[in-house]
Amino acid sequence: MNTLITPVILAGGIGSRLWPLSRQAMPKQFLPLLNNENSLLQNTLNRVSGAEFSQPILVCNEQHRFIAKEQSSAANVFGLILEPTGKNTAPAIALAAHYAIQSGLKGPMLVMPADHHIKDFSPLTSQINDAVTLAEQGKLVTFSITPSMAHTGFGYIKQGSKISGSHCFEVAEFKEKPNLATAQKYLAEGGYSWNSGMFLFTPRAYLNELERFAPKIAHNVKVASQFSHDLGFTRPDSKPLEFCPSDSIDYAILERSNNVAVMPVALKWNDVGSFSALASLSKKDSYDNNKSENHTAQNSTNNFVITENDHTVATLGVSDLAIIHTHDATLVANKKELDELPLLLKKLALEHSDKLDHHRVVYRPWGSYRTLVEGAGFKVKKITVNTGAKLSTQRHQHRAEHWVIVSGVADVRIDDQVLTLTQDQSCYIAAKQLHSLANNQQVPLIVIEVQTGAILDENDIERFNDIYGRY
Repeated sequence: MNTLITPVILAGGIGSRLWPLSRQAMPKQFLPLLNNENSLLQNTLNRVSGAEFSQPILVCNEQHRFIAKEQSSAANVFGLILEPTGKNTAPAIALAAHYAIQSGLKGPMLVMPADHHIKDFSPLTSQINDAVTLAEQGKLVTFSITPSMAHTGFGYIKQGSKISGSHCFEVAEFKEKPNLATAQKYLAEGGYSWNSGMFLFTPRAYLNELERFAPKIAHNVKVASQFSHDLGFTRPDSKPLEFCPSDSIDYAILERSNNVAVMPVALKWNDVGSFSALASLSKKDSYDNNKSENHTAQNSTNNFVITENDHTVATLGVSDLAIIHTHDATLVANKKELDELPLLLKKLALEHSDKLDHHRVVYRPWGSYRTLVEGAGFKVKKITVNTGAKLSTQRHQHRAEHWVIVSGVADVRIDDQVLTLTQDQSCYIAAKQLHSLANNQQVPLIVIEVQTGAILDENDIERFNDIYGRY
């Protein structure tokens, strides 16, 4: 294969069915759900690092830009496109297609969600030449998963006639998520496979079909594709996207076009769309509880327990529970009731909406901070400043801050005073004092910040100089 494939990774989802692990500010694709090292996004980027692929294009929500940039740094992405607001997959892919064409990348794009789990990608890459051939002929190729069971949580694709000389078929029909009896019927009949949400096509073929079947989306995205660049991000014009309809590629194009082919692939694949899906990927003990160093069980069976590293959960005489513990919220559910989680989240939105949005770790262009503890009149944070990064010059009207250096070297300015602080040294910043913090070393800087005052809100920041353009 001479033509390099451009991976397009869609990282705009929220993953609300995995609350409280996944929050609006920290969606599931950025979480290391399946091991202690990589997030789902990082695993996806690793999947397309072979010689047949060019540098990937990553599309994510503006809100998550700093997380996405940090997690994709090792992949050397070609472009990190920011959507001002999520408009579903059809517009997101169109932005990537326009950006590819403008950048001279006219070969096929492999479009993939950032939040799926695939144990071994080689069954797809070993057959991808057939899909590339069809894509270069103008076809839209969708990859489907050969079913291993009668699953009711996925959409299905019914295969039509086989395309000569390839592993692909014409698409006879797209099917919505079936009930169990219908899913069993599909498996008995054969010729049905799960819709994976992965696609291959040239950017021009995709935009042509979008113009045919979703002209308003096509027009708005085309007008918005006047890209600007800053801090390593690629930004479309946000105004036209305000009026762009929100729709998936399946509804907008694939279910209506007669130019679609399907390639069934025998992947060990999971969309990690729920705790039930996550539980199916976990290792079990002899009592069907998932294995966890932080879970101690007695007379307990078939439980799924996730907890943060510094918190232990003990179960006694319980079965069939999902127990998900985070720093500020705990979900306890009958495993059979997990499909009702969206209804519970609607209730939480009325009573505890902040618990749906925020996560303990907050990412910023200079690094991140983690709230360790807070109460009336005080808050304690762990601040990590990346190599060569600097917080804005700022002041607070209502709070004082005490910085203690844990590791690294901090270059600090407080009004006209300039300090260089190392491990175990500290400084005090009174309310209304102008101050800044920088890390000019080759290792991360870690600082414990103790805030005191009547108002401890992130809105109490008055910026005077910020290298990241935030004012």
